[in-house]
Amino acid sequence: MTEPTDKQDPAPKKTPILRRLRELFSTNTKAVAEPEKEIRFTRSAQATFFLILTVLCIVLCISSLFCIYVNWGPWHYDFKENWWMSLLALIPALIFFRIAVHCIRHAYIILTPMGVEIFPLIKPQKNLQVIFWSDIDHVEIDRSLLKIHYNAEETAGIILSLKPISKSNYPLLEKAILGRISRNN
Repeated sequence: MTEPTDKQDPAPKKTPILRRLRELFSTNTKAVAEPEKEIRFTRSAQATFFLILTVLCIVLCISSLFCIYVNWGPWHYDFKENWWMSLLALIPALIFFRIAVHCIRHAYIILTPMGVEIFPLIKPQKNLQVIFWSDIDHVEIDRSLLKIHYNAEETAGIILSLKPISKSNYPLLEKAILGRISRNN
């Protein structure tokens, strides 16, 4: 007599819509070789802005749906034909939410043992800029600008906006960069 086998599919097949949504709202993060040796500053201030835009789009959707329901009623011909148009505001809400998640998860500035890595918002893998510690002469943080000078005459360098970073992180960034530069000099 043979034993019954209970073979189950180890991974249930995902529908194309669910798979696409999972790809849209998740990112493949790579493992960091030595995370204890780097300091990451994310675009948290920008993320807050995009989350506010997301909430405003959702409120616009709900309020427009409520207004057409109140003005026409559920059995009015125009309501039955056009109620879905108020849901169009959810499209930019999803886009803004995705951008906010991207800003929260990905770094803007990373201080590594090698140098300062600057990641732009669009195509960060392609447009990454690395400034080596040996190339930096001195640094200034003026309001919301990070000025990295390559020489003492201040004729060459980089000016970087700190507006994507929350203001509470400015002193930490300044202390970390100045501490590293003072060790090099």
